Amino acid sequence: MSRSVANVSAPAPNRAAVLWFCWLGWVFDFYDLILFSFCKRTIASDLGLDPTGSVAWIEGASLFATAVGGFAFGRWADRRGRRPALVLSIVVYSLGALLTGLATGPWTLLLARCLTGLGVGGEWGIGHAVVAEHWSGPARDRAHAVLQAGSPVGMALAAAMAFFVAPLPAVGWRVVFCGSAALGLLALWARRALPGPDRAVAGQPPLPAKLLWAPTHRRSSALLLTILALHMAGFWCVYAELPTALIARHGVTAGEVGWFQLQVNSVHVVADLGFGVLAARFGRRPVFAACCLLFAAGHLLVLQQLEHATADFAAFTVAAMAMGLGAGTWSCFGALFGEQFPPALRATAAATSYALARSVQLPLKPALASAMHEASFAPALWLGTACATLSALLVFALPRRTTALPTPN
Repeated sequence: MSRSVANVSAPAPNRAAVLWFCWLGWVFDFYDLILFSFCKRTIASDLGLDPTGSVAWIEGASLFATAVGGFAFGRWADRRGRRPALVLSIVVYSLGALLTGLATGPWTLLLARCLTGLGVGGEWGIGHAVVAEHWSGPARDRAHAVLQAGSPVGMALAAAMAFFVAPLPAVGWRVVFCGSAALGLLALWARRALPGPDRAVAGQPPLPAKLLWAPTHRRSSALLLTILALHMAGFWCVYAELPTALIARHGVTAGEVGWFQLQVNSVHVVADLGFGVLAARFGRRPVFAACCLLFAAGHLLVLQQLEHATADFAAFTVAAMAMGLGAGTWSCFGALFGEQFPPALRATAAATSYALARSVQLPLKPALASAMHEASFAPALWLGTACATLSALLVFALPRRTTALPTPN
């Protein structure tokens, strides 16, 4: 026996409130996570830590913590409700930001960053699931694109704080992180921002996580996990590391890098929003593959300009903008999870896949940092090119589904 699962529907005004809240959550959770990447050399210097040793492992551990948080909060969201899971995830990552600003050594910093990772990991997957339950068809692509556009906005905000505000004598990185903890006020709004039933399917028990690897879902789970792991590696080892690498390895000033980040992430916002429109018109898979190849081409352009970055930083920035355009692929994942999994399993599927994909970064980040040390950033760019190209091929292997799958009794 089986029965079909329908999406939760909400009136249009309420749907707008849901999207606005989830978008803000994405902006600020990504801001909290990426801010550490931009400030880590200063933090390492102040705390007497090795930026390519202990700090690289701490950053890797925080990404592993997002994996733990993603799975734990995703299961809770499917079992107990979206609203309480979102509230607690925001509180946890805000507490992590506060403790980062108060850190006195490697162990307190590790605790702070792991708390941040736990909260951020939870918010990501739940946000995707909530949006998928309020939109369907082509509108879902556009809604997920708006949600994903919060990430580059958060990255640009983090760059502005790290490269323009934190260096001010009267501010510093501690004040910036402690101030970020105020974002926990979003949790108070979460109680009112999510309308309708607080569960994916009212009155239906949650599905066990093991169903992700049942015959019906196994192929989707494996492929989405692989593509996400490739994207995570390309992002955290290349895109997120490029700003500090330009300062440490290629003689670019912090001010130049700050403006570089604002420009590239502005392009990234356009790419995220544009992806939703193009995917609704031409299909998710072909647009995803095209953006992956553009992202790979952007890596090669940056590689070509890398050794001339100091002499002609404007040309280097234009090359990096191709990476920003290609990064619109991130807008596709929410719609793909909405397409491949039923509502009662959706938050678990998205959160678990993001979690496992991010956990790969625990050994990868310190290994890459050790391999490059103070040498050129070129090896990371070759890694990013390979990850993007392989993602373009794998997306076409996903099952084609247009309706929700039946849910077993």
